[in-house]
Amino acid sequence: MSFARTLRGDVDPSTLGVVNGHDHLIRTGAGEVYIDADHLLDDVDKAVEEATYFVDASKKWSVDGGTIIEMCPANCGRDVDLLAQVSERVPGLQIIIATGFHRQANYLETRSHWVTRYSVDQIADLLVADIEEGIDRYDYSGPLVERTQYRAGVIKVATSYGKITAFERKCMEAAAQASIRTGCPINTHTTYGTCGLEQAEQLIELGVAPEKVAIGHIQRNADPYYLAEICATGAYLEMDGTYRIKYQPDSNRIMCLRELGEKGYGKQILLGTDSGKRGYQKAYGSVTGVDFNALVDGPRMLAEGFDRAYVEDLLMYNGHRFAAFAEAR
Repeated sequence: MSFARTLRGDVDPSTLGVVNGHDHLIRTGAGEVYIDADHLLDDVDKAVEEATYFVDASKKWSVDGGTIIEMCPANCGRDVDLLAQVSERVPGLQIIIATGFHRQANYLETRSHWVTRYSVDQIADLLVADIEEGIDRYDYSGPLVERTQYRAGVIKVATSYGKITAFERKCMEAAAQASIRTGCPINTHTTYGTCGLEQAEQLIELGVAPEKVAIGHIQRNADPYYLAEICATGAYLEMDGTYRIKYQPDSNRIMCLRELGEKGYGKQILLGTDSGKRGYQKAYGSVTGVDFNALVDGPRMLAEGFDRAYVEDLLMYNGHRFAAFAEAR
């Protein structure tokens, strides 16, 4: 039987409701926060408030509420105990937690990092343990490991701007091995939308099922031809970055969604918001937040003449298929 692995346990993917393909509710520290303190999301009450906005907007589309794919990976400020508190306090919310890795720059000192010191097989074993046994309470910040009851349901990999470093390639190889061994899907980080096609091709070459790969933040490369090339590999696109007017207008995302749908790739697209900073969340004072896809994008697409079935695929059904574990190999 097909299942998606959430913080509360394995569920039928059809019960996930609206799926936010990439977002952040809790981040307690580590490299990304060191680089930019606005990434610190350590207030459970604020996370509950933000998640409640998301569920309220999601219920306009699905009686099941919604699911947030929480994309803070290993050793990056991930705190499953705080996420569990959020989950318990927000009815209608499901959370899928990530394991895996961010891009090299967010680990600050990679020469001494355990990814550099461990073999690919050893790293894959740690990812598999997060998925099958339980996420480490100490976020693999070591040296002790204490498994919690909360298991990961997605693997993150990431690459730098215009390149894939040796550190990142090693993480990709371990992530691919873990995905093959468990059936867990992989959702990626691209930096400014670069290396997306290379990510898809390399993960598939490593043996990952194309339909278990989603290439993230790819809306930053608002080129329908390039995005269609990624879709042609069989991978998903994960398009987020809502209301980032300093980069590009939201009309670019809508334009790409329209053109990709017309090309026949409408069932290979996930939506997210990636509201991973205090400045991006309503609970901290922003005018937009984690609820943007359901609250703004969905109604806008209908108003602009999108077929409702396509909008529902983007908000819900594509996410249900992607989050479902494949058969382990």
